[in-house]
Amino acid sequence: MAVTKDSLTEKELSLLAFWDSRRGNRAMPKRSDFLPEDLFPWMSFLHLLEPIDNGRDFRYAVFTTRTLLGKDVDLNGKFVSDWDDVRVGYAMRLYGTVMETARPVYSIQPERHEEDWFVYSRLCLPLGSTGGITHIVAMLTAREEELKEQIPPTAIEF
Repeated sequence: MAVTKDSLTEKELSLLAFWDSRRGNRAMPKRSDFLPEDLFPWMSFLHLLEPIDNGRDFRYAVFTTRTLLGKDVDLNGKFVSDWDDVRVGYAMRLYGTVMETARPVYSIQPERHEEDWFVYSRLCLPLGSTGGITHIVAMLTAREEELKEQIPPTAIEF
């Protein structure tokens, strides 16, 4: 399935456009191309991950708690593989797709949290240089509309 910009929310599109403006003619921007205040419009929905051993695992350098509102969870400094959760495999595929393609990756899927089901979209953006990906910026968005179609982790077509 092809993922185009039409699949993204307005907030996701604005982050993708910002990322694209910072990369210029490179494959991806570097982490140093961003200041924390540049990311203010999206800050409460972003995670910053560091790939470990070329994507064998991923560490949360920054984990925003807005995505787990009402939960007493702090994943800063923790690894994806540390989750005691069925979503580990999905997260590894999602971030692994970013590592494999070195391109923005998008997905939509339903998730169960305690007794409720929610639909989330994820926009994952690589940061790095020709030497490889050093970080991944991941935006988690709770979707209001009904799930029409699940989208597995897929590189976005520009």
